[in-house]
Amino acid sequence: MSDGLVFPNPRSCLFDLIDGAAHLGEIVHAFYQEPADELGALVGPFPIAIIYALPGGSEGYLDRVDRMAIDVYAPGERAVDTLESIKASVSGSDIETPSGYIDNIKPDQVPTDIPYQSDTLNKATATFLLTSRPL
Repeated sequence: MSDGLVFPNPRSCLFDLIDGAAHLGEIVHAFYQEPADELGALVGPFPIAIIYALPGGSEGYLDRVDRMAIDVYAPGERAVDTLESIKASVSGSDIETPSGYIDNIKPDQVPTDIPYQSDTLNKATATFLLTSRPL
């Protein structure tokens, strides 16, 4: 029998913190994949946050650091402003969620407006480092 360590799912923890929370007077809906119609166009209501893992995390003897990205889609500059609000609300230490306990969430790359092919939507992205210990 192998003694493998089991860590909280960082994507689920971020989902718990973001989905349904109000930012800048709007409710943000979180997803693991972009919600799209039959033609592949993003569907709202906006703003929406897409949460996904990035390569580059690390695992030590006592803890693990996962690198996660959050993309926010919203009209105009609300995308980057909403992501700034999300960054402020999720960053910190000793964070308990229904999906697990996170020791620390800190920004790795700050929210940045990213070119996106749409006349009505903008995209902002940021990366975060989530530190956790085994369950």
